[in-house]
Amino acid sequence: MTRKVKALHRSKCQICDSSILMPDGTSYAEAHHIIPIGSPHYGPDVAENIVIVCPNHHAQLDFGCVEINVEELIGAAGHTISSKSIAYHNEKIFVPKSTP
Repeated sequence: MTRKVKALHRSKCQICDSSILMPDGTSYAEAHHIIPIGSPHYGPDVAENIVIVCPNHHAQLDFGCVEINVEELIGAAGHTISSKSIAYHNEKIFVPKSTP
């Protein structure tokens, strides 16, 4: 599933449009399950629950450092992200920074 979605986005981050250029000339990016597939979340392993991101944004999403705004994501034909997945991330994973 992740290879298919990566191919649709040409292995470029949907947040910042970057990728890592590998020595063989291919581009590298990572697939992030918006609702994590492991415990305790048990999100689905479907394209609608995947966003393609650079390693930096992948870590930020995993740790709840960034909110997902679908209007700001770079899209690709053939890939739609579930509003349910985005809402789950923004409500259960994302941790707003506290103000001093």
